[in-house]
Amino acid sequence: MKMIVNLYIFVAFILGSCQSSDWNMDESIDKGEEGFITDLDDKRILIKGTYYMVTDDTYIQDQHGNDLDYSDLEIGMKVKPWHRGGVKKSFPGKAEAELILVLTDEKSLAEQRAVTAALNHVSKAESQRFMVLDVVHLPSEHVYNIEMMNRSNLDSSFMVTVEDLTDEILYIK
Repeated sequence: MKMIVNLYIFVAFILGSCQSSDWNMDESIDKGEEGFITDLDDKRILIKGTYYMVTDDTYIQDQHGNDLDYSDLEIGMKVKPWHRGGVKKSFPGKAEAELILVLTDEKSLAEQRAVTAALNHVSKAESQRFMVLDVVHLPSEHVYNIEMMNRSNLDSSFMVTVEDLTDEILYIK
């Protein structure tokens, strides 16, 4: 009986160590966290806490299926990223983008304007990098509350309140 168990373990070990050279192609494609582009740097896109590397194999489209180029992307755009091969555990995380879907519906464009206004207001230098953690629209108060974090100070986030019609910055806390 012990010999049969050892044989099964040996076969499992041999089969487990045999890998096709195409093993990366079998990796599943995972959806990243929807968010706003807050940095475009050397074919990398920062969305929340993850940099997505754009390669020649990355598809970039708007939600109507129109193909876009990396050069069409802008800070503040709301996007849904998909990636292959997982997210590397670093900060920010790193992943290889399979698809970047740019959201162009009316709600997403309004949020983009508010996020862009907030980013422009808080950026004191080109080297500063921010992450947008959350955007909440309060229509009864005519404002967006945008939770942000400076990448150089990860201990705390702050809130930027933006008027929803004029994109005027009303408050930073």
